[in-house]
This record gives sequence, structure tokens and C-alpha cells, in this order.
Amino acid sequence: MTAMYDTTNRPVGTGAFRFALLSCLAVTVACGDGGEPLNVLLITLDTTRPDHMGCYGYGKQTTPRIDAIAAAGARFERAISTAGITPMSHSSILTGLNNYRHGMRVFYSEEVSHRLKESVDTLPEILQREGYQTAAMVSTYVLSEIYGLDQGFETFETGLDLDGMDFTEQNAHEGFWNEQQTLNTQRRSDATVGQALEWLDEHGADAPWCLWVHLFDVHDYSLVPPLEFVKAHGIQEYPREVDGRSIEAREMMYDPELAYMDAQVGRLVDWLEEHGQWDRTVIVVTADHGQGLKDGRARHGWPKHRLLYDWCIRVPLIMRIPGEAAGVVVPRAEQVRTIDILPTLLEVLDAPTRQAIEGQSLLGVLRGEPAGTRIAYADALNHYDTFSPRRGLPAIAQDENLFAVTDGRWKLIYHELRPENHELFDLDADPRELRNVAQDHPEQLARLETFLLERGAMEVEPPGTGGAVPDASALYSLGYGGGADGEEQDQARQDEGR
Repeated sequence: MTAMYDTTNRPVGTGAFRFALLSCLAVTVACGDGGEPLNVLLITLDTTRPDHMGCYGYGKQTTPRIDAIAAAGARFERAISTAGITPMSHSSILTGLNNYRHGMRVFYSEEVSHRLKESVDTLPEILQREGYQTAAMVSTYVLSEIYGLDQGFETFETGLDLDGMDFTEQNAHEGFWNEQQTLNTQRRSDATVGQALEWLDEHGADAPWCLWVHLFDVHDYSLVPPLEFVKAHGIQEYPREVDGRSIEAREMMYDPELAYMDAQVGRLVDWLEEHGQWDRTVIVVTADHGQGLKDGRARHGWPKHRLLYDWCIRVPLIMRIPGEAAGVVVPRAEQVRTIDILPTLLEVLDAPTRQAIEGQSLLGVLRGEPAGTRIAYADALNHYDTFSPRRGLPAIAQDENLFAVTDGRWKLIYHELRPENHELFDLDADPRELRNVAQDHPEQLARLETFLLERGAMEVEPPGTGGAVPDASALYSLGYGGGADGEEQDQARQDEGR
């Protein structure tokens, strides 16, 4: 029987009638118009801030195709990711668990786990048991099988040659403004979606299926869209004399890269419509984390990601579920989390799981029920992560393990090694997180700290045995380990003995 879950995997509700009603509705939703099981299309946009998307009120036409999905389904104003780093946050999306539960904590460390636990159930593993075909098309090395993100996927494609990587042409971000589709450690969204469409052409008629498509474009500008595409966004020529690591380049290219990803999402939607699968497919669009840009630098001294301020861990979340109401907007006061995606899909599909899930289904919220207080968690273990840009980060975050806990109004950024730096924000009064009120509200700080202590969130596990070890050159090639604009990259490599 289908139910929503609390953190101990117990069904929640106000009584037997409500529980039975939701169960009946879920069984109805779990099938399309013809009675067939619903497919799942999970789209994750790397490094994407909601405030740069049209459906979230941005004044520019960056995401018309994603906006149309939101108009046909539901959009959540405040959704929180579990990390400002790609493999950690994606592990939570695929498991419904926070980082301290699924075990994926850092890019690489000799002390801390940097691989998804094999004992954890993932979305594709759960759906495989229900007879689903499962496939993933991802766009970067840091979501590869090196980190265990292939767990449960029958087909898992990165478009990269992990065994024969050659970094002579692209090393430490030395190559920028490439209009080709693939480099050593990443590929452009048109290549990823092209492969996804090939898989759908071959397998899409054999429903049900679960397909995860990850797009990486806005992460950096080693790869860029075709020039003809970006001309519509005011860029007549790529400034090849400009270092793509610079904040100016990031600011200039962010919207065009986002628009290019949006166009590729449109190709997926077109396929669904052309093949009669639009009303047979649940679509989820979200992101792993945001990006600081000039705004993040002005507020907190950091233009990239990895930190735990809202410009980094607040992400878009859009769901289109056949049979559910269109044009739904869940307001900011109803905070949700990316760990809520998996239990929502399980309730919609009437699929059971064998493990406790920390996330809670959002299906009731989509039908107008209050979300209740959903505590969101995120972390950044900069002290342990070999590829943390320690000298480039703001002083308050250098070589420090950071843990964020927020109930939607109050937000704590907990500094494990230097408690005097704890940050507490009243988001209702200070949404830009500019005024630390930890000294004024010790009771709120203590309340949110209890969440961390009760769950052992600050306890770390050593790396598991087995599996490949992440390649340092691949991580450096993607820009990890350098300073704010990459200026400390070479020194970082020397310090690590690379």
C-alpha cells in the first residue's frame, strides 16, 4: 500500500480515511490514460540557479521549454539540495537520503567516503524490481561510475573514455571556448540528449522506463554552445582572449549556457509528444546546486559553488505528473527538499522500497495539503576534501567542515572546527543572508544544532573498499582544487604533489 514517509519510513496522515484516499489516488495516478504504467524522466541541470529561470520570475527568456513544463505541472518556490557539489547532491536525489546516510561525502579523501554506498537503494534499483527499464545519460566525470552513481542503471553512459583519458589538450582549464561536443571530462548537452534520444528510439516504446538525463553546460566554459545559438543572446563572437575562469566570463555565459540546456530539454519533450508518451511520463526537473556569480561574490566573497548559502543550495524543482493539476505553485513558505523527489515518485508509481527514506512524498503538497516543517540539510566537508580550494574560499570557510540546517525561516551554517564562526540567518527578515544573528538567537542555533547531533551528521566514514579511485587529473581538469577564479590552480597542484 502506498503512503508518504517520515524519517523513520512510517506512513503519515491524519486518519485512516485520508490514508485510504491518498492510496486510491496514487493507484489512479500510477497509470496513464490507457492504463499503462507511467514512465519517469528525471532531468538534472548542473549548477543552475532558479532565479535565472523564466518560471521563477527572471526577466530574460532563458528557459521557455522548462517554463512550459512548469505551466503544465507544478513548481516549488523553495527547494533545498544537500550539497553545493555534484556527486553528493545527486546521490541524495537518487536515494531520498541525506549525505550522512548515503555515504557520498567528498570528491576524494583518504579519510572520508567518496562513493555511494552499495547497500543503499537507488531509484533505478527500486524501479527495476517493478519491471522498469533504467538508463542514465550524464555529462561529466564527477557523476561517473567512479563515484558509484551507475548503481541500478542497466544503461549508464557518460560519453567519456574513463580508461583512456588524455589530458594533454585540456588540463587545468587550459582549453576554453571549444564549440565541439566532447572534451576529456565532460560533454555538451546536445551530445548527452542526442544519446538519450537514441536510447528512447530503441527502448521508449517498451514501457515502463526510467531515464535520468544530466546536463552540465553552465558549470564552466571549456565547452560552449555553437556560436549561431548564442548570437541570439547578444554574443557575436567568443572572446577567446578572455580566460574562461574569470568571473566576467562566467557572468557573460551563464544565461546563454542555461538557454542551450533548455533547448535540449525541449528535444526530450518533443520526443515524448511525437511518440504519444507525454501523458504517460512523469517529468522532474531539478538541479544539484547553484552558482555564486557576481552576486555570490558580493554577498559572501565566492563566485562559484560548494558553500551553503542559498545561492548555492536553493535549486529549481519542477514536477509534471499526468493526471495532476497544472499551473501549481508551491510557495516559498512551504520548504521542500531534493530528498523528497524519490519518495514522491514512489508514491506516484505505487512502488515499495526496502529501506527507510528521509525524504517525504510531495504528492499531498501538490494537491493543496500543507508541507509541514521539513528540515533541510546540506554539508561541505572542506577540511577532508582533497579538492577543496582552501586558499581560494572565503576565510570563514577555509579548511572547515560546514553543515547547514534550515526549517525555511531559520538557517544555521554550523562550523565544526571553529564554533565561534557559526552563522544563523532569519531568512524571513534577511533572505540574502547578510546578517549573522547567532548571538541574538542562541535558542534557534541550539534547536537546529540538535538536528545534526541526533543524526550523527558530523560523523564521517572512511572510504569503502573496492571500486575505482577518482582520478586527480580529471578533477583538476574540471576546475576543482583551484581558487575563486582559478588563479591558485597551479599552486594547488604543486601542494598536492601532482
